[in-house]
Amino acid sequence: MLSFVALNKVVLLRKNIPMTAPWDPLNSSENIDLEIISASIKREIKNILKSYVGTFDPFNELIQNALDAVDKRGLSDPSFTQKLWLTINLQENSFTLVDNGIGFSDVEFKSFLAPNISFKDGKNSRGNKGVGATYIAYGFNHLELGTKHPDFSFFGEIKNGREWIEDFKGISPRPVVKEAQNTSELFDSIDRGSIFKLTFGGYQTRPKDLSWFQASTVEQWLYLLLIKTPLGCVDLLGKIVSKTSFELTVINAKGEKSSVIETAGYIYPHSRIGASIDLREILQFQAKQVQAGRDATKYPAKFTRLNGLYEFFSKDEVKLLRTTKLGDAEKTLIDEYNVSAYGYFAYSTSLWDELNDNVAKLRKGYRVLRGGIQLANNYMIQGDVFPIPLTSNIGYQNQTHVLVHFENADPDLGRKGFQPELKELAESIGLGIVNEFKAWKTLLRTDSGARPDIGREIALHEWIKHQEEFEQSHPLTINNPHFFKPVNEISISSEPQVEQDVIVLFNQLLAGGVIRGIKLLSTSQYNQYDSLYKFAVNPPETNHIFDKTLNPLGVESINIPIGTVTQPKVLEYKYNLNGLIAEFENGDKKEKEVSLAVAWEIGDQWKKHYEAVSLLDLQNLHQRPFHGITHIFQTPTSSFYAIILKELIAYLNNVDGVQAHHIAAYSTETV
Repeated sequence: MLSFVALNKVVLLRKNIPMTAPWDPLNSSENIDLEIISASIKREIKNILKSYVGTFDPFNELIQNALDAVDKRGLSDPSFTQKLWLTINLQENSFTLVDNGIGFSDVEFKSFLAPNISFKDGKNSRGNKGVGATYIAYGFNHLELGTKHPDFSFFGEIKNGREWIEDFKGISPRPVVKEAQNTSELFDSIDRGSIFKLTFGGYQTRPKDLSWFQASTVEQWLYLLLIKTPLGCVDLLGKIVSKTSFELTVINAKGEKSSVIETAGYIYPHSRIGASIDLREILQFQAKQVQAGRDATKYPAKFTRLNGLYEFFSKDEVKLLRTTKLGDAEKTLIDEYNVSAYGYFAYSTSLWDELNDNVAKLRKGYRVLRGGIQLANNYMIQGDVFPIPLTSNIGYQNQTHVLVHFENADPDLGRKGFQPELKELAESIGLGIVNEFKAWKTLLRTDSGARPDIGREIALHEWIKHQEEFEQSHPLTINNPHFFKPVNEISISSEPQVEQDVIVLFNQLLAGGVIRGIKLLSTSQYNQYDSLYKFAVNPPETNHIFDKTLNPLGVESINIPIGTVTQPKVLEYKYNLNGLIAEFENGDKKEKEVSLAVAWEIGDQWKKHYEAVSLLDLQNLHQRPFHGITHIFQTPTSSFYAIILKELIAYLNNVDGVQAHHIAAYSTETV
């Protein structure tokens, strides 16, 4: 009996009907009516546009392509300086991006806006699906674009792309790219690269108006773009050093312009929130305490009352996270996509409000940086934050910010999201990171319900940063070897009566070498603290070592390398220490931020809160950390150093004669 196929073949032969030749389905449209093809292309583009639902998607696509372009040029020329210029124009409701990257050839430029056309290899680029440029051209109604290439230069525009896509009556003509007059001086100034200017507004476009973000300053837009776009390069393990700098300019609704130059990099919460400690640092401290036979649970002040804890996790460390959700299948995925992660555990969700509302000054309730899981692929943020699926202690899911990074795990078409198994893997990693942190929650501040003032902490950080830079650019040196030789007297002829006298006396003791190793950076114009200083343990070592006659303010032994200079620290001057204690009590100043107090008199208010260790008591000499420190004031969770000048002078005049007083007056317990 003949088969069905053979029987049909016989029937066709008997009827003299020719058999159909093989054909390529992908070329089947060659003989179809142009209107049918046009409608088919429109449907394809519309499906692409549906996959883009985020308000940051246009920024993401343009920035991603620009970064790929400068990276590609940088591969062929290591000395090349990679740079982007971004302009947010709130008057025009537009976003312009200029890059000095590889540029487009004639053929590339005339075809890259079409669906599924890409010239990226996927290995060294952030995206390769060929739909992002189509989205930019047809998702909005006005795109200006240009390129400079050794073989081709062009500037033009395409209008009414979105209008054509949404037109079902056949009224709007199909858009074409037309040559136009370039009005960008930045584009004129580059030798090679590209420009894209996207004007927002119109039916079905997102965002319609840049004012929706309620961001009008360069600082606000910098915060948004570094957190939500590829400009915030995610490099969890320090594999790459971002070579791309960018200049961001914002023109507000009044036409006022402000600019900032930065390097591409993600804003990790710990970089903006003071009193945040890397969990590794705590673990290293514990290991050293155990090795030395000391109590590993007795933490120094810097590890207590924290705003948050953070940690970076390599692929192997991710696989070791404490959760039953990471089985063999999940660990295979971790290896396949070389997964790394970052976690930040905040003491309170109010930190996110403070950061977004008062530091970034975004619209109220718009938590750009918040608790939850953020995914990234190939160093680029993807999608929105989603919850950590906790079944108990669910408050932690809003306190913990988790960033999970994949390599070569391409999201679905457009920016819809990752494959389900990768999202589930990220959720399991989030659970493991929460488990890692919650065991250390006792080191965090108690959430009293009051909003934290990290704005003040950041202002302090910025002041310190500025003074470090000023110290480098404006050094003050005196090279004459005859200055400051001992003359057995100081210039101030009477005991201090006011705080200014204390400052004069202290500076004379430093200049005369009586107190050694303290380097002043500034006397502050910052409205909260008096000064910044560093401890500098400079050679020779004998300058710092205690000698009862020649160097009575020295240390018993130096526990850090000669040549060490500490980070800048806060110094407070007072005539009487009571004044500083009162400022701690009323909140004008924060004890955790003050490292050293210099006063003439010690007062008595410290007794309400602190134990005092006198380092002028020779029994406590081993506890003096740096030259010249006379006291340590401590609570079970904090401490600060002091130099009490009245007691220092009495000690220098008669070391043995003051010992009984110090033994009787102060506690001799260890810190």
